[in-house]
Amino acid sequence: MEQQLSPKRLKQLSLPKIAEEVEVIKLMTQIYCKGKHTDREKNDELCQECQDFVNYAIKRLSCCPFGEEKPVCKKCKIHCFQKDWKAKAKEVMAYSGPRLIFKRPGLIFSHLLMSLKKAPDKPRAVRISVVKDKKEI
Repeated sequence: MEQQLSPKRLKQLSLPKIAEEVEVIKLMTQIYCKGKHTDREKNDELCQECQDFVNYAIKRLSCCPFGEEKPVCKKCKIHCFQKDWKAKAKEVMAYSGPRLIFKRPGLIFSHLLMSLKKAPDKPRAVRISVVKDKKEI
């Protein structure tokens, strides 16, 4: 199922850091789905539950205010996942993380390096205030 995202959100997804996060979440979800949902057909497609999770994660990544400065989720100061989805993300990551080392060890190393960095402060919304000329009469 394709998501309908605005051009601004699609541009965000094309940023290298965000694109890598999307790739990681897809890969981790494939590992999780293949290992946990044995009742599905033996192919690389995700079950509906896991596909919904990936779609939600991509949508949230497309809205990340940090962009290229995005920290690892565990250290992030903005909790962008709803409670149920956050629990699902933890479950997927806990199951897939150790298994990911056999598929993409470079991603594990990269993630460990990123987790050593201090998370940036919350970005502040840029507000433009327009001051109208006041003429005294």
